[in-house]
Amino acid sequence: MQRLIVIGGGAAGSAVVGEFLRRGQPGEFDLIWLVGRQAPGRGVAYSTTTEHHLLNVRAANMGLFADDVGAFVAYAQAQGWPVKGFDFAPRAWYGDYLEAVLAREISVARERSVAVRVLSADATSVRGDDATGYVVGTADGEEFDADGVVLAIGALPSTPLAEVTAAARASHAYTADPWHWPLPRKPPERVVVLGTGLTAVDALQSAARLWPNAQLTAISRHGRLPRSHNPAPGQPYEHQASLIEALRARPQVAHWLREIRAAMEDEDVEWRSVVDGLRPETQNLWRLLEERERARFLRHLRWLWESARHRLPQQTTNELARLRTQGRLKILAAHVRSIDVHASAADQIEVRVQPRGAENVRSFAADLVIQATGFNISVNATDHPLIHQMVSEGVAHPDELDLGLATDAEGRLLRADGTPRHGLRCLGTLLRGSVWECSGLPEIRSLSKAIACELPSELRRVAKPAATRRPAPPHAAALVSAIA
Repeated sequence: MQRLIVIGGGAAGSAVVGEFLRRGQPGEFDLIWLVGRQAPGRGVAYSTTTEHHLLNVRAANMGLFADDVGAFVAYAQAQGWPVKGFDFAPRAWYGDYLEAVLAREISVARERSVAVRVLSADATSVRGDDATGYVVGTADGEEFDADGVVLAIGALPSTPLAEVTAAARASHAYTADPWHWPLPRKPPERVVVLGTGLTAVDALQSAARLWPNAQLTAISRHGRLPRSHNPAPGQPYEHQASLIEALRARPQVAHWLREIRAAMEDEDVEWRSVVDGLRPETQNLWRLLEERERARFLRHLRWLWESARHRLPQQTTNELARLRTQGRLKILAAHVRSIDVHASAADQIEVRVQPRGAENVRSFAADLVIQATGFNISVNATDHPLIHQMVSEGVAHPDELDLGLATDAEGRLLRADGTPRHGLRCLGTLLRGSVWECSGLPEIRSLSKAIACELPSELRRVAKPAATRRPAPPHAAALVSAIA
């Protein structure tokens, strides 16, 4: 019997575990899901408990499995929640849905005698190869043999910007974690959020509610908030196919920008439809680019693409507009030059910035600085125990632009020589460098289904000589999550 281990308890881990269980037959595999310390399915994105943190995808397309994309709306309506297909529902509700789906799939699988265990443990090491098999170690000191391993850990923990001094990092007035803040001793008068993307918007919304008298400042290089969704989906762009063919014909980002701008300049064309129509082809287009073209995109166009691609629900856009009209929120386009403890007030932070296009540096005091610059995917800079171990020991490698792990298009981790490892897959955010579009649910659904279909048969093709497998730790049952 094969042993498969899935590492990561968020949406990506949930999707691939669910797909394994839906297809698994009795005696085919022993599945272990290492979910960490959070409830299975929640991860970072869906562990929020506040209903103002909304999905940025319409509810109609948020089903966990590729063959049932409307399942979330059906679940929400069965709970009596006011959710329709065009709505952007609270992420906390979606977390409830994920928990319920996985509880159901695990229960059904066990009734069919499919072996599955859900362990509240953090993986800290993966060693071995496809010739001898893998060993997964946990923070609790346990080790599990595995034939196949799927990494679905999401983004890496945030690390402070280089401009943040050690004194500021140690202070109570700065945090690199946008999800868990230190609460100031008194309500802050000024809160500074570093970043203007989706994560920063979450922080701004929460800070505005928590401290209704605080002044909020969001800083990013271009000072651009995400664009907003239309109230209802638009019609597809009529010439999408020919646009994609033109992009394929010349894989150069300057040419791509001209072609996409030309498509959007037609007064009868809704620009969102053009962007959305590119999504199914984004992975293939990204893989056509040479490294220097990918680097050019990151330097010049990444901010623009992400503002248009990762949009806000209209109600969130309206809330930010109200805060700006009230004078409570300012958006600043600037380069951060330094963040340090204030010279005359130890409980404050001095933020020094150079506004875009200006020569002079200005500074101001903040009672709380929240770093919310988006997903951390830098493998080279992370102190994540598992990724650090895998990279330092050569089990995994950063991709060429340090946007995640080096993989092929199907998520197989690559060796130093560029050949794929059989039995070791990656899913989700850490595929950014290899396929770019990787963290949205449609892409997660598609790859989860492919992994669940392909990995067991792939392992059979490279079957290893029979070996004695160490038994599960005698107290492993104590780690089983409450979902069981």
